[in-house]
Order: sequence, then C-alpha cells, then structure tokens
Amino acid sequence: MSEFDLFFNPRSIAVIGASQDLASISGQPIAHLKAKGFAGQVFAVNPRYEEVAGYRCYPDVVSLPRAPDVAVIAVGAKRVPDVLRELGAKGCRFAVILSSGFAEAGEEGAQAQRNITAIARSFGMQVIGPNCQGYMNISEGIHVGFGAPYGLTYPKGHLSLTSQSGAFGNSIVMLASQEGVGFRHYVSTGNESVTTSLDFMDAMIDDPETRVIAGYVEGFQDAHRLLGIGRRALSAGKPVLVWKVGTSEAGARAAASHTANLGGSMALYRAAFRQSGIIEVKDVGDLADCAKALLPGRLPKGNRMAIVTISGGAGIAMADGAAEGGLQLPTLAPATVNALKEVLPSFAAIANPLDVTASLLNDANLLRVTLEQLANDPNVDMIGLALAAASGKLATELANEIVRISDQYGIPVLVAWNADPASVHGAYEILDAARIPRYQSPVRCARGASALWSFAQARKQLEQVQAEQPLVLHAAQMRESLINRTTDMTEFEGKKLLQAYGIGVTHEALASSTEQAVQIACAMDFPVVMKIQSPDIPHKTEAGGVRIGVQGEAAISAAFDEIVSNARAYKPDAVVDGVLVQEMVSGGTELILGINNDPLFGPAVMVGIGGIFAEVIKDVSFRLAPITRSEAESMLRELRAFALLDGARGRPKADLDAVIDTLMRLSALAVDLRDVVQELDINPLFVLSAGKGVKAGDALVKPRVVADSLPQPRPESVEDFAGS
Repeated sequence: MSEFDLFFNPRSIAVIGASQDLASISGQPIAHLKAKGFAGQVFAVNPRYEEVAGYRCYPDVVSLPRAPDVAVIAVGAKRVPDVLRELGAKGCRFAVILSSGFAEAGEEGAQAQRNITAIARSFGMQVIGPNCQGYMNISEGIHVGFGAPYGLTYPKGHLSLTSQSGAFGNSIVMLASQEGVGFRHYVSTGNESVTTSLDFMDAMIDDPETRVIAGYVEGFQDAHRLLGIGRRALSAGKPVLVWKVGTSEAGARAAASHTANLGGSMALYRAAFRQSGIIEVKDVGDLADCAKALLPGRLPKGNRMAIVTISGGAGIAMADGAAEGGLQLPTLAPATVNALKEVLPSFAAIANPLDVTASLLNDANLLRVTLEQLANDPNVDMIGLALAAASGKLATELANEIVRISDQYGIPVLVAWNADPASVHGAYEILDAARIPRYQSPVRCARGASALWSFAQARKQLEQVQAEQPLVLHAAQMRESLINRTTDMTEFEGKKLLQAYGIGVTHEALASSTEQAVQIACAMDFPVVMKIQSPDIPHKTEAGGVRIGVQGEAAISAAFDEIVSNARAYKPDAVVDGVLVQEMVSGGTELILGINNDPLFGPAVMVGIGGIFAEVIKDVSFRLAPITRSEAESMLRELRAFALLDGARGRPKADLDAVIDTLMRLSALAVDLRDVVQELDINPLFVLSAGKGVKAGDALVKPRVVADSLPQPRPESVEDFAGS
C-alpha cells in the first residue's frame, strides 16, 4: 500500500476549521485523535483560537510549521477551494474533505466539486470526499473523522472496508464487529471527487495485512477499472466482497441523489463480478458471513459439502442454504458409511446430511471419529457442522476436536453453534483462535461455505481465461462507414457489418420495386419474409413493415406495396431504402445477442432467449468485452433456458459451438468498433441443430455519437438490447 501508507499511518494531521466545541463536526476529529492517543503531531487551524483541546491553533495553512501528512478540511463549501489550494502549495499529499454541499447538492455544487478536482490534480493531491466522514486505521487505533463510531474501539483484524456512505459505512463497521469480524482499515470515500473506492481497493491488494477487501458501493464513476482490479485481487488470493446498492429502480434514484454517483447497470456490475471473482453481498450479516469464511484462507477443492448435525432440522436448513449457494451434498463413500455404522448409534441416519443425534452430547469421541471419516472421504471437499446448544465441559472437548481435524487434514470446517455464550465462552475462544468460521445459524454457515467455493471456483476460472486469447478482428471499411454517422443502420446494412466480422446472416436482397421483390423471392425457396428498410424506422413491426411467410408472385407484389404504404403512413418523412426480401428460417431456437458501449464499463456483450418475448422473459447473461471462449460458454450455461439448447425433452441439440463462435466474434466487433458503435442487436439469432450453424434474422446498429454532453444509455435489462 505504498501509495497510501502515509495516509493510514500519518506522522502529522491538520484539522482545518477546528473548533473548541469538541462535540461539533469540526471539533470531533481532534477529540477522537486525542482520545485514541494519536502519537503524531496534531495541527489545529482556525484564526479564532490560539489552542484547541490543548493543541496549538494556527490562523491559516500558510502558518503551519510544515506540511501535514493528512489534512482534514471541515469548513464551509465555499471556502474549501482556497484551503485546498493552500494545502497543495504547502506540499500536503492527502486531504479529507468532510464538508458537504457539492455534487450531491445540484449543478452548482457539482461545478464546485469539479473545481476542487482540478485543484487537487494540479498539485498531485489525493482527496477523500467531499461529503465523507473520515477514515480509520483500526489496526493502529488512528481514527480520523466525525461521528460517535469514531470514538469506539473495534476488534483488530484483516478485513479492509471502503464505503461511499459515511454514516452507513460506520454502521457496517460496528455491526460486522459485533459479528466477530476484525478490521484492518476503513475509509468513507463520499463523493469521490479525486480518490475513489477502487483506488483504495487496488492499494489494499498490496497491503500484506489485508486478507479480505470489502466495499459498500452506490456506483463507481471509474467502473471500467473494476474488472482489472478484481482479477488482480483474485490472482493475489484476496477475496473482494461488494455490497452494491441501487439495484432497484427506486434504489438507483436514491443512490444518485445521495452521493451524485452514477448507479450504472446492475447487469454489467454483476458481469464484472462474475468475470473477476468478486462476491456480491446483500447485507451486513451477509458480508460478515462471507468474511468469516474467507479470512482464514482455507479453500475447498470443490463444491461438495458434508453436513453433520445433532438435529435433523438443522441439517435440513443447512442443506437448503448449501443448495442455494451452489453447493452439492454428495453421497458418502461406502467405506465412510461402513466406518460410521460401527461407531454411531443404530438409530443414527448415515447419510448426507449426517444426523449423529444427541448421543454426541455424551461422547465427544463420536465427533472425532465422524470428522476423521468425512475428512478422509474422497467425495467431501468441506464440512458444515451444526452443534445446536452443546455446552459445558463437552463444548471445550468438541472445539478442540474440530481444530485438530481442521489442522491435521487441511479441510475447511465451518461451525453453526448457538449455545448460550456464557456456557461456551471457552469453546468459542478455541475456535476463534484457530480461525474456524463460527455462525449463529446453519443457514448462515452454509452461506459462508458457498463464499469459499465461489472464490475457489473463480480462481480456477481465471486461470482458464488467462490461458486463452480473446478473438481479435478488424474491419477498416466498416469503421469508415460508421465514422460521423448519426442515423441507425438499416437491417440490410447491419447484416453487412455482421458478415464483415464472420457472423452468419440470412440469405436476402434489397428490393426497390415490386418487380425486384418478385425476382428476388422467386430465386429463393418460398415462403419468404419481407421487411421495410429505413434508418428512420428501427422498429419495423410497429410500423406495419413486416410480412412473414409470403409466397407466390401476387402475394409478393401486394406485400411490397402494403409495407411501403404502411411505412409512409407511420412516418411520412422517413427515408425508405426499399424492402428486404429474406429467406424464412424454420426450426431452431431463437436467441437475442447484443453489444452496448456503456459509458462506465465500455463495450459489453449479451446473450439471451430471443424473439418477440425477449423483453418479457428476460433470460439473459452479460459479460464485459473482450471475452474468451470459456467465458462465452459460461454465458450460455447461465441461461435458465440453456436446457432448450442442450437437447431437453428430445429436442435436437443446438449448434452451441456456432453460438459461442458468434459471441466471440460479436465481442471482437464491440472492441474493434468501440469508438463508432453504441449499440448492436441481433434478434433473433436462429440457432440451428448441431453442425448447421446460426443465422442472424434481424440486426439493429446504433452509431456512437461522440458528445460528452449527450447522455449515453445503459442496459438496465434486456429492453435496451431488444430489436424490432
């Protein structure tokens, strides 16, 4: 963390606007530093006082004897730019702006925030905030900020947390601490005018004392960095937990008004999470459950979990939680079953979950034998143990056996134990000292186990992705045709673009008259599909511009005239290129494929169940481009309807290889044309049976209009990718 070492371990801290009222916002930073016994120098700055809390008070920044390592700015918003300028000139490297009234307060505040961003960058300063509450180096007891939580003491540990919300971030620290999670660093980043959450997360990867990184996120303004930082953390063996709020329409609006962050698209956030192994959490308890499991660093080889309980009900609850987290409950090996039958009571259920019954409460040796057999079972990758209210002397014996098995066999063991704390205090201390994850309920224990598998699986997947190469394609002529274009491509033009990147399309030709339409149709096998072609009519069906299953010369002529007439009535000033006469594809499965050039993430690729009900079904998967072959395959397997492609209920298997190839080509197109294409839809993509390929049945291409002042659409769901 070399870049932020001085920030978290400052030798001197200045508080600009310090108040003698130590209960006020501008007085609390000094009060907390003093109460926590900060060993460095504290400079109070305020022309109204000569001293604050026993510290000498200086009239202004210029008067300080030296540049402080960290400056806390607690003055009115209008004074912040001048103070920041003085600090920069003094040589201060880090400023924490507690003041509010910036981007969260409207356009005038946003302009003021842009001003402080420019000032900070001109001096090469790191600025945290504005509109933040401060930060804490919990491992060293350095608490810099305001609010009652800064006066508390927290358990030291190895979780480092960033939060874009100050008050709620404080709550996360307090609540997670009560759950038994120990902290290394905590920083509230506020509006992120200069230094962002991702800056801190990136630095935390290099901190040897940080083992797990977590973030409360409303929206990353530099979201394009998320994938690279997440993968770097994954390679370093450091799990990243992200609680991304604003996932609903109402939540997204609240996030935007709270810190003026762009909420972005949850579909793309989750795509980045999947591609980089970031684990999404949805509550403080969820964060604590995952952190407890991940902090010890014991990872399973697979997702097979054996459950041991003294209560059948606890076993069922843990099994449900395991299934929800993607874990399997394997059948125990015959040797394991036979060995357990020899030691467990005849009425014990030898299965998985394994109910050893309350007989365990009379003999701790039963647990030792059971855990040994399960740890040796080739079908078991981790063990979930529910001990209900076991207590007293037995509790200590059980805890010692759990630790011994975990150390001896190196297998992850997670424990659900909800006895009266006073009666099992010693046992809990034994487990905690050995870093055995401990939970209050079987379901939360299963959640921790699922986080272990998610991280282990992500590391394996990253190795595979890094061993592959994404497809790279170039089509200079297509790029030239899109430069400075402001109107959508017609379907006919769009398919020419797809063909340039090797994507299969339907056989078709453009007719400008009834005679041409008849001639083209007769050269094909009837029936045919006919569609209006106009850059001004992207949704052809709504304009009455589509006819399906047309056959016979008379029907072709009549359809041509109807389509053109309907288009003229729908939009009289539309430029009409003609009518597309297209082969009619029968059979196969309809998919929707798309790309979108997101302002936060860059180009993204989508696949889902297509056709006219694409917006209703919303069975889709996203990835950020470029993608490799294994990522393209994962996208397909994530679809709820994947079984339809894989030959469910006697259906012929679809040409999955052709779809994967198309996704990779679409990804290559998205990267190659990222500066000239905003959106591209293929709906439907007809996927024929295995070996017969795919054909794009329709295409819509929207050029990218480069103008910083124009809002760029973000794909919140499949609707933004839907074609005609």
